[in-house]
Amino acid sequence: MPKIPHRPYAAAECRRQAEARWQDRQAASPPPPTDADAQRLVHELEVHQIELEMQNAELLQVRSELETALEKFTELYDFAPVGYLTLNREGMIQGANLAAAEMLGVTRSALANRQVDRFITPATRPVFVGFLTRVYTSNTRERCEVALLVEGKAPLEVELEAIASGSGPECRVALTDITDRKRSAEDRLILSKLESTGILAGGIAHDFNNLLTALILNLDMAKLLAPADDEQARYLAQAKATAFLARGLTQQLLAFSKGSALNRKAIRLPGVIQDAARLALSGANVQCDFAIASDLWPVLADEGQIGQVLRNLVLNAREAMPAGGLISVRAENVVQRSSEMPELPAGGFVKVSITDRGTGISREDLPRIFDPYFSTKQRGEQKGMGLGLTICHMVLQKHGGAIAVQTVPGKGTTFDLYLPVATTPAGIDAAAQPRDPRACRKLLVMDDETSVREVFGQTLRSMGHEVELVENGQLAVGAFEMAIHGGSPFDAVFLDLTVRNGMGGWETIEALRQIDPQVKAIVMSGYPDDPIVEEHHRYGFASALVKPFSLEKLREVLAQVLGREPDGKAAP
Repeated sequence: MPKIPHRPYAAAECRRQAEARWQDRQAASPPPPTDADAQRLVHELEVHQIELEMQNAELLQVRSELETALEKFTELYDFAPVGYLTLNREGMIQGANLAAAEMLGVTRSALANRQVDRFITPATRPVFVGFLTRVYTSNTRERCEVALLVEGKAPLEVELEAIASGSGPECRVALTDITDRKRSAEDRLILSKLESTGILAGGIAHDFNNLLTALILNLDMAKLLAPADDEQARYLAQAKATAFLARGLTQQLLAFSKGSALNRKAIRLPGVIQDAARLALSGANVQCDFAIASDLWPVLADEGQIGQVLRNLVLNAREAMPAGGLISVRAENVVQRSSEMPELPAGGFVKVSITDRGTGISREDLPRIFDPYFSTKQRGEQKGMGLGLTICHMVLQKHGGAIAVQTVPGKGTTFDLYLPVATTPAGIDAAAQPRDPRACRKLLVMDDETSVREVFGQTLRSMGHEVELVENGQLAVGAFEMAIHGGSPFDAVFLDLTVRNGMGGWETIEALRQIDPQVKAIVMSGYPDDPIVEEHHRYGFASALVKPFSLEKLREVLAQVLGREPDGKAAP
């Protein structure tokens, strides 16, 4: 409150000024002639009246200044972003500003003479009682944190700060909303836990991907032997699809916990969209309707991660319709203007929309659907952990795109994905049509897992190749060197990146390049984000296979490597 200036008039000074004004009035309007006593009496009365007028004017000015200061204080008090409560020693509310009333979820008039602890959660009431006791027993500013009960909303986390008034048995308490700050701290804790989980998950995923590799290749081999129209082939195809869904589970955890790097390239989305939807809907009583533009632009994306995002969203749509129904998947080209979606730059995007006719998302849950571990599903069999949409949001963000949601409770939900278009789609066609290798090649496979090694060898032999299997890098180098000396070198080698109790793929390729700088090596790993896998050419590898992989992927990589002419110098 501003200090009100005090301008006291000394009696003598006031008399002097009043005399001066009286003389001015007399000069302007001389009084009628009277006797001397009457004239003096009139003079005294008129001077006294002028004194009263001056004092009254001063009082009016002070009153105006006080009212202006009070108005400013009231505005600051009422509309402050911080809540204020005036409490007595028993914790009864004597006064409140508008911010405090809004925090408590009631009108200000309804707060008068109510106990404030009625608005505090039972778990934090003891904290408040101790706080109020300290306020009135000490002369220092006290602080504490409590949670407020707000009708129809989640508890509000606030910090209380107060000091007892020196003029009476009251204290004014400042309430600061710290919900976002505490949520940020909780999110940081969650991310820290997920980092630790990622380290553990990495080792588990490596072993799990080895098992899946053996499983998928065995299924592919069995499918080759089954008649094309046989019911057995159908069951094998479903088993393979399930195995790839299992691979997706490890990729989800690794992607979220470790923030796996992107392997972006120009890809066409129609096949990715259809494959993801069919895998997610395998065995379900849900149909999928596709509306994909024939001229859909290629996008710059990591095919594996975008496929996982699409599977997550189609699975969510499937679970939103437990009694069955129809999911619509639409893909179109859009030109984004900066004013439409602030999180996206202006430019070309491919928009993929996935719509279900399910239960929709409630207004209360909608703001939290991308939060880690938030889930509306019950814990138990076939229920999620609340990471699916968080992963989708993170992957789209890393791609420079965005994800948006529209929902009508009781009618359905639409998720819209925006992916930036590729500037140079030329690499797509070249990758899609690799040249076939010669009918028979000599191949070396190094893997420390017996099941993977054996089924890998059987698969390559079924393709007409001559295969030698070894379990570590030392044996691989020996076999490679012996083949060269015998005049029958290997056309390509497959090297597992991580080998227990032996030399792994990185050390092995270094040794093989000393023998033959033009060696064609393919690195294999269950870690998709390993730098050696992502930038295999820098480490001397011709290509990479991420475990688990299918027979089709093996054929594709082998055709690319064996169909490629030597490119001269090996990568450094």
